[in-house]
Amino acid sequence: MESTKPEKQNIDSEEVSKVIPSQDEQKRVIYFFDQKTRRYHYMSPGISNLSGFSIEELNKIGFKSIVKEIIHNKRDSFAPSKSEMKEVVEEFSAAYLIETKDKQRKWIEDNAFTKLDSNGKRVFSVGVLRDVTEFRKNIDILVDDKKRFEAILKLADVIFLMIDKNKNISLLNQKGCEIFGVKNVAGRRCEELLTNRIKKESARLFSDFMDPQSKGSDKVEIKFLTSLGEEHLISWQKTILRDEKGKVTSIVASGQDITEKKKEENIQRVISHILQAANAVRNLDELFKFIHKSISELMHVENFYIAIHDKENDLITFPYFIDKYDDSAPPIKFGNGLTEYVIRKGESALIDKKMDDELVAKGEIELIGTQSEIWLGVPLKIKDKTIGALVVQDYEDKFVYTKKHKGILEAISHPISMAIERKRVEQERERFIRKLSELNESKDRLFSLISHDLRSPFNSLLGFSEILTTEYDLLTDDEIKEYLNVIYEASKNLYGMTNNLLQYSRFQTGRIDFKPANVNLEKLIGNSFKLLRGNAVKKEIDFNISIEPNLLIYADEDLLNSVIQNLVSNAVKFTSKKGTVTISAHVKDNDKSKVELVVEDSGIGINETDMQKIESGEMFSTPGTDREYGTGLGMVLIKEFIERNGGELKIESEKNKGSRFICTFLVPEPTRM
Repeated sequence: MESTKPEKQNIDSEEVSKVIPSQDEQKRVIYFFDQKTRRYHYMSPGISNLSGFSIEELNKIGFKSIVKEIIHNKRDSFAPSKSEMKEVVEEFSAAYLIETKDKQRKWIEDNAFTKLDSNGKRVFSVGVLRDVTEFRKNIDILVDDKKRFEAILKLADVIFLMIDKNKNISLLNQKGCEIFGVKNVAGRRCEELLTNRIKKESARLFSDFMDPQSKGSDKVEIKFLTSLGEEHLISWQKTILRDEKGKVTSIVASGQDITEKKKEENIQRVISHILQAANAVRNLDELFKFIHKSISELMHVENFYIAIHDKENDLITFPYFIDKYDDSAPPIKFGNGLTEYVIRKGESALIDKKMDDELVAKGEIELIGTQSEIWLGVPLKIKDKTIGALVVQDYEDKFVYTKKHKGILEAISHPISMAIERKRVEQERERFIRKLSELNESKDRLFSLISHDLRSPFNSLLGFSEILTTEYDLLTDDEIKEYLNVIYEASKNLYGMTNNLLQYSRFQTGRIDFKPANVNLEKLIGNSFKLLRGNAVKKEIDFNISIEPNLLIYADEDLLNSVIQNLVSNAVKFTSKKGTVTISAHVKDNDKSKVELVVEDSGIGINETDMQKIESGEMFSTPGTDREYGTGLGMVLIKEFIERNGGELKIESEKNKGSRFICTFLVPEPTRM
């Protein structure tokens, strides 16, 4: 307040001291200010402690000169009493930031009453100045704390919700407003936050949780839809605030969006289960089923398949395939489908029908199979090497898969690749172990047969050749002729056995080259018959051959020749003297793509025990009707060589009435109907 030239006052300091009681002048300064002269008539001694200036100095420089900031300036007028309406008093209050004489800054609070004359002009003011610097510092601290708290609430990734005892909202921070899609919520009911965004059961759960009288848990997880329509899971915690009498005043609740956390937990759980399954399940098919089931816990997987790239044969195989429209997916040549697109690039792809058409138009892919509305594929990799792809698709809803689902599959694709590769290696190892075991077993049986069945012809050779050597001069011509004939038969049988052993060995070790071609069956059987005719003539066996002229089959000629020779040799071996062997071949009436070759004899037949051995692939040897010996490999070779040529073997036999061997082969490709 500025000072002016002193004038004579109507009220002196003694009158002021009568009006205003004595105060602690160290803390407060009482003043009397003349509004007409703009001078202080009185200031209590505390003014020097408060400002550093005396009353004279302030009257000289003016109080306004030391004021640097005014916080508020309030004036109200009122009449002290109804009987004195002409005397009006004005109430005044303000807060100043002043600079003291020694350059300190203080906050001063000014509370005063000003008397107005009948014309409404100010006459004088009586007031109190008080140092509120410490108070203002505390206020500033509180204001700063409030601002910091508000900033924390604004930036926090946690929902803060406060309601009163009647469940009316007192506070909802910015995160909560964003999640619930609301703005001005003060005074609204807390249940209104979840309108149309929560299932009835979850709404009831939330209402009970926020009820001050609820005795349930202070923690709860509730699903709801955000303003964007996405389902989220919020984990809530609450604290009930009470007054000194124990009555509820408000509830403070914090909610944390744990959707991503739960998703990550679910992904980790699925990954863990898949890796465990890779060790526990028996085969890849079971593992694929488990993978399908596990992924279904994370997303919609009605149409799901796993594709493996067979680089050696340049094929795409589908060891697991579940689809709404297609029942199965046979191996295909590696081409330009969406699956190959993912495998070739080694990158995930989320492709809708529009993108699919664009890729086709650019020539990057070809449309294969039923086109889907949305297709999602991720590569399966082992050490940066793409071994295949995992694919889900939907034919109706293009929104069923998003980038979120793509991220989920990418997260689990590596452990799935590891699990598949591990199980593949295990199965391959088991296959090799099983094959090795079979080879060892076969070797043991083979050596057993060799040591037993080859001994007889060698004994004959050694025995009769020894007689001819040591007793030749004592033998008659007929005896010599008979012994030479025995040596010949033994040598011939031994040759047949050795030939079968060689073929069996080469077949088991994979050293037989399989070269199928068109073979003239009539010519092949004719050549075989010439080689085996000697045995048939000796036993006076009648041979009947009935082959369609120029009948062709598609097979490996060497393997087929071995089959025919062994079938005919066995027929002769187990047919008594003057018996009959019939060989016939024709195109099947009910299937023009196949040829039926039949070797039938009138021999001793096959008993049930030996039939079971043949069906199981067991090697065994039975002497023929004229004591012919063998290694037991004949039937094994017949069965395996027929199957290697894509054919089938059927045996019909009756004890002492003969046997009938029915072999089915494929005709050449161009002539199939």
